[in-house]
Amino acid sequence: MRLLSILLFFILFSFSFAQIKITATIKPLADIAKEIVREKGTVKYIIPPNVSIHFYEYKISDIKAIYDSDIFVFIGIGEPNIKNLEKNATKEKINVSQLKELHKIKHFEFEEHHHKHENHNEEIHPAVWLDPYNGKIIAKAIYEKLISLDPENKDFYKKNLDIFIQKVDKVFAYGKEKFSQLEKKYFISYHYTWPYFVKAFNLIYLDVVELGHGREPTPKHLIELIKKIKKYKIKSLFAAKQFYNPKYGELIKAQTNINIVFLDPFGEDKDYIQMLKFNIDKVFENLK
Repeated sequence: MRLLSILLFFILFSFSFAQIKITATIKPLADIAKEIVREKGTVKYIIPPNVSIHFYEYKISDIKAIYDSDIFVFIGIGEPNIKNLEKNATKEKINVSQLKELHKIKHFEFEEHHHKHENHNEEIHPAVWLDPYNGKIIAKAIYEKLISLDPENKDFYKKNLDIFIQKVDKVFAYGKEKFSQLEKKYFISYHYTWPYFVKAFNLIYLDVVELGHGREPTPKHLIELIKKIKKYKIKSLFAAKQFYNPKYGELIKAQTNINIVFLDPFGEDKDYIQMLKFNIDKVFENLK
C-alpha cells in the first residue's frame, strides 16, 4: 500500500507541474502567448521570422509540435495549407482570423483598382497582429483557452493579461502621439504588409510596388508609382526583407532618389512590444 501511495503521489505531482504546450504558426502570435502563459507553459512557433509566411514548407517536426500541443494558435489566412495543418491539432485551437472583436481589413482596401490583382480566396489581410488593438484581442483569446485548461491558475493568467494590455496601450499611445506630429502621412511600401499598422496610426496608404504575393509589378504600374512618388514628394519606401525584390526597389530608387527603409513585421530579434515600437520609430523618422 505504501508503494502504491508513493506512486500516486508522484503521478499527481507530475500532473500538477505539467506545463501547457502552445504552438503558433508565426513568432508574433508566440510572443503574445508567452506574455500570458509565462513560466506555466512552453511556447513554440513554426515559421521562422526571416522568411515569407506565404511560401513556407512545413516539416514533420512542425506537424508533430502541433499534434503534441495543448493550444494551437494560427492566423487562418496567409499561412500555406493551413486547413490541412489545422487537422493535426488534437486539442484547443485559436483561429485568429475568426475572432469576433478583431479589426479586419480586406486586401488592397486602400485603393479600389488593386482588387483585380489580388487573390479573392483570402477574405481579409493576414497581418492582423500589426494593429495593437488586435494584439490585445489575440491575448484575450489565449487567456480564455488557458483558464479553460488550467482554471487553478486563472488569477496568474489574468494578471499577465492585464500587464500585457497595459504595455500595448502604452506603445499605442506613444505611436499615436508621434505620428500626430507629422504634416505628411503618406505611406508607400514594397509589399502590402502594413494596412493594419497604417490604419491604427492614422497614416495614409498611398500605394505598393508588388501587386500580390511574389507578383512582379507591371511596367505600367511602375511608371504610375514613380509619378506618384514625385507628385507627393515621398522620401521613403518601406520594405521588409521577407517580401522584397531589390531589382524593383533599386529601379524605383534610381528614378526617384527614394530611401529604401526596412521594417520588421515579425519581430525577428524583438518581442511583440519591442517590434511595434521599432516600427513606430522607424516609420516616424522616415516620414518626418
